[in-house]
Amino acid sequence: MTEETPPIEEKPKTTNTRPPIQGFNPLVNYLFYTIAVLAAYILYWLLGYPAVIAMMMFFVIRLIRDTIHVNKTYEYKFARQASIVNLVYSMTFFVILVINGLALSQQLDPLILPEFVELTSWSPLYIMGGVFGMANIKKMWGPRPKHSFY
Repeated sequence: MTEETPPIEEKPKTTNTRPPIQGFNPLVNYLFYTIAVLAAYILYWLLGYPAVIAMMMFFVIRLIRDTIHVNKTYEYKFARQASIVNLVYSMTFFVILVINGLALSQQLDPLILPEFVELTSWSPLYIMGGVFGMANIKKMWGPRPKHSFY
């Protein structure tokens, strides 16, 4: 009796070359970005920072999942590095939003960088910037969809 070992999955080989140019139109991403930021500010106006934190948490979780996916499956080094930069950037502002937002909702002063008065209210804009960057990475560097018209 011979035992066969199952094949081991290998991580894609790191490539520093740019993939073939593919059609990329960021206008859809701009529209999504604008709608999400406006929705966050409407939530703030209606329900306060806890509602904005809940909404941004959805996008941060999505960003974490996309970053893991890009780092496991994309073979282009730049795409993997850019996804990590976007995640760190967004997580920084998410932490600021959570800590300062909860403090402000309890009528306290902001705890992180209190000298920047509007930093907390601008945080959703910066968080969505990371989500926008990830969407661009997926469109520019991701695998092309296979369309069969024949």
